[in-house]
Amino acid sequence: MVRALAAFGVFVYHQRIGFLLSKYTGIKWFHLIDAFGALYAVPLFFLISGYCIHLSNIKYIKAGQKLPLVDYYKRRMLRLYPAYFVAILFSLAVTNIVEHTLLVSKADLFIHFFLLQGFTIYYFNGLNVVLWTISIEVALYILYPLFYYIRSKFSLNQALIFTFIVSCISIAYFSAQSTIELYQRYFVTNMWFAWCCGALLADKKILNESGLKKPVYKIIYAVILVTFIFLRIFDFPKLAIIDYQIKILFWTAPLLFVLSGEKWFSRQNSIFIKLLKWLGVSSYSLYLFHEPLIELKNFLAHEFLPVKLQPVGIIIGFLVIPTITYLSYKYIEKPFMSKKRNTQITAYQTATISDSEVTI
Repeated sequence: MVRALAAFGVFVYHQRIGFLLSKYTGIKWFHLIDAFGALYAVPLFFLISGYCIHLSNIKYIKAGQKLPLVDYYKRRMLRLYPAYFVAILFSLAVTNIVEHTLLVSKADLFIHFFLLQGFTIYYFNGLNVVLWTISIEVALYILYPLFYYIRSKFSLNQALIFTFIVSCISIAYFSAQSTIELYQRYFVTNMWFAWCCGALLADKKILNESGLKKPVYKIIYAVILVTFIFLRIFDFPKLAIIDYQIKILFWTAPLLFVLSGEKWFSRQNSIFIKLLKWLGVSSYSLYLFHEPLIELKNFLAHEFLPVKLQPVGIIIGFLVIPTITYLSYKYIEKPFMSKKRNTQITAYQTATISDSEVTI
């Protein structure tokens, strides 16, 4: 459910639904609809990602085993890359249809095929504006075994302290620059600690759920919440990197709240819950493909429909896109997904938070 809301939020934002509703109704608060997808959905994705990845490997911690690195990296790439590769090709095809030419350079293609766009100035938002997050996600996957090693060899707290120190040094370094480029703001080491806080939730949820009720966690979250509100009221450009980490950490309590109600949600059979589950399992494809699909939908509506029918065509396209991306999940993603399942994960977590193999 949480993944569904986050993916749908980004999808709605790129359709500019809030802006259009505000424009034609005169009600300014409709802009808040876009604000969720623009500012808060992707940080939520990163937290869920840290939660999912660690959740799928807790069985090795319980068994006192090392993380099987070859299997781990193989599963990660098989889960992520096939749909990502198709998304690149589809984005190229849409560019060719809409612009009647390929505006993407060979360098841009090379960077995207090797998942390096999140570390460059020139290609950060090239080709498909959402793909930078996949680049960062892969880097976080690469770093995760180090977190796992410290967690299993020493303790969860020491692993978190280590990632916190690394992130503090990284944030301080980039914040000291005269200008902060996009790739610097979202650099992987900046958000490593916040991402690993998702792993903290998974670790505690499975191995020591009562530990989350300690007053120290309530105090820490209170500090996060106050900081989050403060940064919403006052604009400090030099704190932009810190602000993004706070946006990730802000979601820890809401995510825990959803997890605490997993039994209740699992019993619900309403159309709304079923729709969220449907969107949830295909959220990765919705995230990858929605931008070129929106561009293609708008182009076809304006190119082939009379002016009076164009709004209808755009609305129909809005409804069709999630169906198309579900087919991507079914026929592109699912065949590459691991058949193994962590027996410690409940059916509800599988359907609404993660299936242990989900990426951003």
